[in-house]
Amino acid sequence: SASVVVEREKMMGILSQFDGRFGCLDSWYFAYHSWRNKHAPAMFHQGWGNQAAIDAVSAQWQVIGSPATPAVAWDDEWRIGYKGVYVRNGHFPTPAHCEYLPPESHTAFFRFVRPQWPRGEAVALLMPASREVGVEARMPIARALAKRGISTVLLESPLMGRRQSSQQVGTMLSHFSDFLVLSACAINEGQSLIQWLGQMDFKAICVAGISKGGYLATVAGMRSPDSVRIVSVVAPHSGVAVLLEGLLGRLCDWDLLQKSSGESKPVRQHMAEVFDRTSLERLPLPSEARRLIVIGATNDRYVPASSQQRMQSLWGDRADYRWLPGGHVSSIAESSHVIDAITEALALD
Repeated sequence: SASVVVEREKMMGILSQFDGRFGCLDSWYFAYHSWRNKHAPAMFHQGWGNQAAIDAVSAQWQVIGSPATPAVAWDDEWRIGYKGVYVRNGHFPTPAHCEYLPPESHTAFFRFVRPQWPRGEAVALLMPASREVGVEARMPIARALAKRGISTVLLESPLMGRRQSSQQVGTMLSHFSDFLVLSACAINEGQSLIQWLGQMDFKAICVAGISKGGYLATVAGMRSPDSVRIVSVVAPHSGVAVLLEGLLGRLCDWDLLQKSSGESKPVRQHMAEVFDRTSLERLPLPSEARRLIVIGATNDRYVPASSQQRMQSLWGDRADYRWLPGGHVSSIAESSHVIDAITEALALD
């Protein structure tokens, strides 16, 4: 009910204020998650991986262009879904890097969500977050946007869920190269969906994401026409912020990565050089016509605030920067600012 939603948002607001004052929720959550998964394999537990795949991803960053409009096939008809929204599922061939993907990831899957009474004017593409299986975690945002007359498309992540290799253990990527390939494929698939949506009757398109999804959304959106709006929430400027500066780096098997990297230089330095080639800093500056909303968190320990500050210094007033008082976990838990930013970005002139 509406009262339950209001109470939940009030509790999330209190959580954010608490986290903003004490800045400890990220560390508590990481410790709890590490304890719950103490028997899980380390991140990149099979080592560095395929250098050719890393080189191919890096080379793609030097090429500015859009993939062809995908040949979308529908899995079902429109049906009434949970809490009154209409849903329909589709798929299309992934447009790039198939040679570095398991067969299970050669097909991109997505869910289209629309309100019962759509305005037919605005649509948001919601990109997947790190280690996210399927699209259910983003459905509350899609339903909230539907109440505002906004349709959504939710892309499933490569290498996760039904798109993961049979050899992969859960959501923990086997190789460092998988981390780069996943991002590159998701970005290309996002661009493809933007192309496809652009051929429909929507007057406004926004691509949005949280955490790694925000990074994917920013790259896919910046490589699309200026008319495409972007919302990025607690997202890194590159993998450096996540694995070399943030908490997630503690999950890596650094000794194995060093031994398997094929380099005598320290593996952290090698990794930083790879991430430098796929940094948001390598993108052209946003045009003045671009609507780009970036939301950071001042006490973020997964993606340190210095990552967003770095891009804020570079992009200046070409992007609308906003700051939340808490950390990564509390900023994700409180979804109202995400929904409001997407709604604002999609406001028709």
